Amino acid sequence: MALTFTVTADSSTTIGHALYSSTTWNKGSTQGACQGAYQGTSADKSRVGIMIFTGAGNALGGKVIQSIVLSITCPAAGSSSESKVLTFHKSGSQSMPSGVTGSSVVGETLGTLTGRFYNNTATHTLNASTNAALFNALAAYLKAGNSALVIYNGETSSSSGYSGNFARVSSVTITVTYVKATVWYRNGSSWVECAVYYRLNGAWVRVVPYYNSGGTWIRV
Repeated sequence: MALTFTVTADSSTTIGHALYSSTTWNKGSTQGACQGAYQGTSADKSRVGIMIFTGAGNALGGKVIQSIVLSITCPAAGSSSESKVLTFHKSGSQSMPSGVTGSSVVGETLGTLTGRFYNNTATHTLNASTNAALFNALAAYLKAGNSALVIYNGETSSSSGYSGNFARVSSVTITVTYVKATVWYRNGSSWVECAVYYRLNGAWVRVVPYYNSGGTWIRV
């Protein structure tokens, strides 16, 4: 049976940004998670945004993720282009950073989303057929027990304007549909829940179990 997990990053403990080389973190929905630069002609002025999805690591760790929906709210900042690109990274911190530079939380690139991120709320669905590359990377990252995402693109700007993909995200709601992919077995007088794995080329691979009911295969 499919389950859902939903949480929003929009508070002083769950969303914010810093300049790439700065230890000052600007927190809360008004400051938002930013990427790109404003009046920043050098790379150290590019912004690093962080979003903490509280509880995601505990809820989704080890689960089989079927789809991810990101509902992203942005104020009127930067370009109003319909093809603005948000660049997502793994995070070097799973909570709001303190006393560290923006650069310290920028991890491996997960992928991108393209759309209008200006004075709107945009909903993007990720699954095996839609935004598949980002879905696969993000699903694996969440399944590994992580709860934070970073946006960062390293852009610089002129001394009087915004970089091309500057964005300020004031709120993000993530909704993840997943299955536990577990079975139960009897051990003495107790029922024990366990995950199902098989051996492939020397490695254990977790699988989603099914059972047959009247000729129909049903996912557990």
